[in-house]
Amino acid sequence: AIWEALENEAMNWRVMIHMFMVTGARRGEVLGLQWDKIDWKFSRIYIDQAVLYTPQKGTYLGEPKTPKAVRYGSIPRQMLDELREYRAWYERNALNMGNKWHEHNLCFPETDGSPMHPTWVNTWLDAFAKKNGLPHINPHAFRHTQASMLCFNGMDIVSISHRLGHANVSTTTDIYSHIKDEAESRMADCIEEAFMPKVIEFNKDKKLG
Repeated sequence: AIWEALENEAMNWRVMIHMFMVTGARRGEVLGLQWDKIDWKFSRIYIDQAVLYTPQKGTYLGEPKTPKAVRYGSIPRQMLDELREYRAWYERNALNMGNKWHEHNLCFPETDGSPMHPTWVNTWLDAFAKKNGLPHINPHAFRHTQASMLCFNGMDIVSISHRLGHANVSTTTDIYSHIKDEAESRMADCIEEAFMPKVIEFNKDKKLG
């Protein structure tokens, strides 16, 4: 429902939210992504900085949350195609702004090219959800969704931890242990559904024979 509703939004916001959805990256990490950190050949992004805010410094580019938050993250080819289309839109906007444009090479900046205040993403999502009759949405929810989807599709916890940029695997395990347990339970159900009827049928045939 979120994906469909985004089709009616401005391209910069649509692509940004898509990026949250497909990467599971932190809010500041997506806002801090620069064009030269996109690996077009291998369909991945390099996360090595984040947009941060403090009352003393204001909005600025800084280091990510932990040393292990510096990482590569693969993205779908469809997302890469969308980024190419968006980049053309971005460059037209920068050209139209003329000398009012502040070049930081950020993929998702303010309208003048400067780093976007992190809380503006939450403000936009609040308005977006209300307009489209959706439940409350925040950037971190996409991160949890990413972890849940990977868990339920059988990805190992080490790979999930690396993708999320957690400092330790134990952090991932602590946060998502309930999801992992549920995923394991559902996997057992899938195995039973796919395999056990065949075993029962085999045993029945064996008895009849």
